[in-house]
Amino acid sequence: MSTPTSTLSAVQVRAIRALAEHRRSAQAAEALNLGQPSLSRHVRASEERLGTVLFQRGWSGSETTGAGDVVARQCQRILAALETLDDSLRDDTGRPARLAVHARWRHLRAVTAVARSGSVSAAAAVLGVRQPAVSQALRDVAGFVGPQLFRRHRTGMEPTPAALRLAAVWDAIAGDLARLPGLLGQSQTGLTGRVAVGMLPFSGQNLVVEAFAELTAAHPHVRLVAIPGSYTMLAQALQRGEIDLIMGSLRDPAPLPGLSEEPLYDEHFTMIARHDHPCHDAPLTVAALARLQWSVAPHGTPVRRYFEAFFRDAPEPPRTQPCEIFSFANAEQMIVGSELVALLCYNHERLRALNPALRRLEIDLPDARVPVGVTRVAGAPLPPAVAAFLDRLRARIVALEL
Repeated sequence: MSTPTSTLSAVQVRAIRALAEHRRSAQAAEALNLGQPSLSRHVRASEERLGTVLFQRGWSGSETTGAGDVVARQCQRILAALETLDDSLRDDTGRPARLAVHARWRHLRAVTAVARSGSVSAAAAVLGVRQPAVSQALRDVAGFVGPQLFRRHRTGMEPTPAALRLAAVWDAIAGDLARLPGLLGQSQTGLTGRVAVGMLPFSGQNLVVEAFAELTAAHPHVRLVAIPGSYTMLAQALQRGEIDLIMGSLRDPAPLPGLSEEPLYDEHFTMIARHDHPCHDAPLTVAALARLQWSVAPHGTPVRRYFEAFFRDAPEPPRTQPCEIFSFANAEQMIVGSELVALLCYNHERLRALNPALRRLEIDLPDARVPVGVTRVAGAPLPPAVAAFLDRLRARIVALEL
């Protein structure tokens, strides 16, 4: 009936669930009516007690590690059981009990021990505590629970159905707490850790997803995160340690200090339009192309720089509609459904498998090579999970002969 000394307290269970759900410590602390320092202390104490890191800094705030996922699931399971019990233990006004918010494990142990031993003195002996401690726990619980838990008799205390339900829930909670070390052990076998990849628009996104699929099949305990975004946004996240890598077209050299680039393969600037667009039957001179309606990438991107350089000597500036879309499929779909023409990056494989609703403009573009690869913090050691991802990514590129 006693809780293992290595397991979590009720306050720690609440803190872990709140931070896992809200991700931001301010919101989690507010949900628990705690200060942020108190919340942080409870989480740190939980990690020390379990001997593992539960949270790490991530893109959207604090994110659970692989071990944190396991613990957060158990915390949710425990608190859900208490919340269900609270709903069943309503007072005369219909107000539910508040065990999920206020109860400590000593409260639940005391009620369970009295319900099964029949008296406070016998419960104290079972729990190895003094009788006043059990009496105080019962008084505390009476403040959280409306229905009567015990009927006093000359020979002891008779549990009501409410007390028996509480005892059954505590048995389940104690089991969930006791299983935590074993569940953590299972989650930490083999390769563990996180791979968080920032994905620049278009280039290499499919390769990241394919490498993730291979990695998770071989290493199910690795946490995988893919985050689309602009270069500036992702580079700043990389510098803060919120992501591990950036995949996409390289800047050559990296424009921000402390970052290094590794080329993996080449793509090529390609002009794309709907397959029945009138431009395919028109002269493909710079002047004629400038008169088309173009979907263009934002300023500062390699695609936009190439676009501006290509039309630098056009007799009139090209008609442009800036569009920032992070998904290749979405960008292609927009071209299919409009009169727009776009400058995108394609490798040979993607161009061979081009959507039949699209067609490449038959024009040879000068210096159209675009190096694609990964950007990371220079000199930083690669965590094993990130190294395993990179190995699979490189192998995938070799297999596709990109």
